Amino acid sequence: MFTFTIDNNEFLNDFYMEMKLYIRSMYGFTAKFLIDPTLMEEYKEQEKLCLILINKSIYQNVFNAMAQLDNNMVFSAMSCVENALYNIRLFNVLKRSKNNLYKYMTDEYFSLEKCEDIAEKNTDFKDKNEFSIKDFYSEIKKNNRFEDIKQILPLQINDGTLYMGLSNGNEISDKLQDKVRGIMISMYRALSAHNQMFFNGGIDNDIEELEGRVYRKFMDYVKYYV
Repeated sequence: MFTFTIDNNEFLNDFYMEMKLYIRSMYGFTAKFLIDPTLMEEYKEQEKLCLILINKSIYQNVFNAMAQLDNNMVFSAMSCVENALYNIRLFNVLKRSKNNLYKYMTDEYFSLEKCEDIAEKNTDFKDKNEFSIKDFYSEIKKNNRFEDIKQILPLQINDGTLYMGLSNGNEISDKLQDKVRGIMISMYRALSAHNQMFFNGGIDNDIEELEGRVYRKFMDYVKYYV
């Protein structure tokens, strides 16, 4: 299993374990939401199936990312995160606009980026400090495409050696652990934004309690790192 050994490692390892529980629990909740006929009554069967599959792909990729991290296979984990983020962006534009959903299902030239641009232009106010899933996606994609090898290579060197195995060995460098820390917390923020699209006012008290507990962990994280 992946383990942090850098500063604040006890806290980071606790957060990592909470993230695993959060991912499993939130997939169960969102999947049940999407098949509930009373909660999704405004959608036709084909539209619901579309949203169900995209949501499933999001969580499959996040599950896989955590599994790859547990084997210190960070590049593979980043690929999974990249796919999850793309589908979070896609789900967002489709769930917010049935017109976008219709276009996605019928237009072979559908453009996610164009839908996002239109949505941003129609938003009256955008907090400059707001977490951007799109920016996070671009950062992960850049790292995963090796667009800046000068920035990526030092992360892979541990004690002056580049590990040649498929994974990064039993231990990964402090720099790479710090990168994983950033990916983990950003993944939480992206999933949190996605999960907010599923109304939970009294639908599932256990999920509400879990959401609150993980959010408090996140606020503790902010104290350490911001």
